[in-house]
Amino acid sequence: MRAARIEDGIVADLWEVPSLTAFEGITLIEVADTVSMGASYDGSIFTNVQPTAEQLQAELNATSQAYLASTDWYITRHAETAVAVPADVTTARAAARAAIV
Repeated sequence: MRAARIEDGIVADLWEVPSLTAFEGITLIEVADTVSMGASYDGSIFTNVQPTAEQLQAELNATSQAYLASTDWYITRHAETAVAVPADVTTARAAARAAIV
């Protein structure tokens, strides 16, 4: 089962455990798969933290930059050998660049 350790009303840890008494001295509460780290807990209801626009953009930036880095070899190969970059890669790279702020 999935369980959370709550600290000051916030989900501090999430674990897969065989029972809620799996760890001596640690109180665990069973949680649904939708509960995430940092969620608040009022004693009966979990509320996930909603990411800010800045956090969402930072995640998009990181994902886009990682995609660009993973496909840079196409660009290098094209520059060195004139082998064309596949059209779908060119299109996806343009979208990734446009998404970065």
